[in-house]
Amino acid sequence: SLHDALPIYNSNAILDQYRTPTQTEKKDNELGKNAFLELMVAQLNNQNPLEPTDNQAFVAQLAQFSSVEGIDNLNDTAQSMATQFTSNAALQASSLVGQSVIVEGNTTGLLTNGGVVSGYVDVPAATGDITLTIENAAGQTLEQIPLGSHDQGSMSVRWDGYNMMLDGDIIDLDRTAMNLNQYMRDENGDVVMDDDGNPIENVYPPGQYVFKLSGTIAGESEQLDMQMSSRVDSVTMNSGGEVTLNLTGGERATLAQIKQILDA
Repeated sequence: SLHDALPIYNSNAILDQYRTPTQTEKKDNELGKNAFLELMVAQLNNQNPLEPTDNQAFVAQLAQFSSVEGIDNLNDTAQSMATQFTSNAALQASSLVGQSVIVEGNTTGLLTNGGVVSGYVDVPAATGDITLTIENAAGQTLEQIPLGSHDQGSMSVRWDGYNMMLDGDIIDLDRTAMNLNQYMRDENGDVVMDDDGNPIENVYPPGQYVFKLSGTIAGESEQLDMQMSSRVDSVTMNSGGEVTLNLTGGERATLAQIKQILDA
């Protein structure tokens, strides 16, 4: 049903595969604060007693030492922030495993057994006489469902093969006007009954589906392709910390391409 959520596989153990080893070896041409201080002490020990280091120059060297120490601390802070950012990105990505997401450019959605397939579109202007066309992966039209009118803005449709929601509200579908027989029938054409003697409702099976919208904008007929939902099977992170979502069906997407995150 529309209210059943897919399981979320979220484990902190998945973070281990995303962590980037911290560089511990210093480069030969780096001058740290300890080496800087050693040079300053060596200079003081070897100065000419008759012409000691000028106070102004000594103060300037101390200021240089303070700058070097500050830069060293800043580098440590930046490295810590980068590591924390990578961990947070990995945690965010791992929480998406098992979830359904809508990403840019994906026009085919997968309806799983007991799951929900969703479509999303940015309606460019107030639109009337909206019709939702449901197609299978081969492009065959299965249903054409009237959805009324919609204002400019985001529009989402969710469908479990039987029930349908528009912008979060369940809509009343006219089963008698649909191409799919309202009730399941046996090989003799008789309606199949459950154990209580009630007819069993017919539903569309799991598979790939496409949602398309048509409507009237400012008196002109317009076609709107919906972006469809996909399930996140796994996530990967490269050495630079960039996260890639591996979607059902072999598609890939970045976090920036996500338009919506769904609960099923």
